Amino acid sequence: MATVVLNVATELSIEYDTRNIEISLMNMIETKWDLSMKYAQELNDTGSWFIDIIWCPTNITMSGTTAQTIWFSSDIHYAGGIVYCEWTHDGNPVTFYFNAAFTDLQYAQYEGYQKAMSSANQVDTFSDTDTTNINITASYPLSSDNIDDNFDSDNYTIYSTGTTLYPDGYVDNDADARLLNYGYVIEGSWLYNMFWSNRQMQEYIDNNPYNTDSIYTKLGDVSSGRLYFDVNKSFRLVLYKIDDAQYEATREMIIEEQLVGEWENAGIWYLQDDLSLSSTVTWSEYDFDFVNNDYALFVENTGSGALLYRIRWEDIATGSWVYLSALNDNDSSIFSYLWSHMLINDEWRLIGNQSEVFGLK
Repeated sequence: MATVVLNVATELSIEYDTRNIEISLMNMIETKWDLSMKYAQELNDTGSWFIDIIWCPTNITMSGTTAQTIWFSSDIHYAGGIVYCEWTHDGNPVTFYFNAAFTDLQYAQYEGYQKAMSSANQVDTFSDTDTTNINITASYPLSSDNIDDNFDSDNYTIYSTGTTLYPDGYVDNDADARLLNYGYVIEGSWLYNMFWSNRQMQEYIDNNPYNTDSIYTKLGDVSSGRLYFDVNKSFRLVLYKIDDAQYEATREMIIEEQLVGEWENAGIWYLQDDLSLSSTVTWSEYDFDFVNNDYALFVENTGSGALLYRIRWEDIATGSWVYLSALNDNDSSIFSYLWSHMLINDEWRLIGNQSEVFGLK
């Protein structure tokens, strides 16, 4: 009878431990999901959604004593938080600025001189040495350019609207929740799983149409990537390279490589091949091949207070950032997320779980 009791007690203990592990994994997944969803919502609630009521003059004539430019078009630009239109006349920029309400043009600037320029004042003459006349009458009515007026259209994509990109290579922050992974680790806790890549999460990323564009790269397409890591205090990193074929076939995690590094300094770093850190690109970074391998990255808070971290990957081939978060935000009303989390038990075995989570936008 004693043996039977012992066996039952052992089984109950194993069940209890397993349940605790499952609860811990789900709690971590829900925490990650909550952070990611709120970050995505915050990024897409800052620009008043898509508004396009200011447009650039497209038929402009400028003529002076010696120089003349007929029927040229200005293009919209964005710099230092200012939206403006610009083209050139006689080798010098002609710049149009909008009024504070973004309802009309306010003035034009050329050779350091300014003239009021709007729908109510379409012709004027600058006081430059060539006495240059400017005429934008033929531009009215102005034509829509599909560029969001404050360059932040809050549409969860890198586009201004539809498939129209912002000019000058500008990209707003609407997709950053899928490009950055961030979180926190409390003081006194052990190794925390910041990131775990596998085929399921890569397929989830692939299936989000918002991740298909000409600027950034999807994680599953990166055969050579480097890690950019931002942390606020001393820490220890543990990196595992996992046999992806074995995991796909049996769900068993076979460790192909394990690297450990510990540092006292906060900062923004690139992870090097020997798990040292560099604040600049050295071309000796640890090379992540997401096409052929899975990876798990853990951090331990070795300082006092909460450790805050932020990570992103860069595609070495193109220099672009990488879509690394399995967030599906292309539905008009619902978020879905395939979140992953791992624990390391007392025997240094990796125990992982993935779960799809849903929430309202």
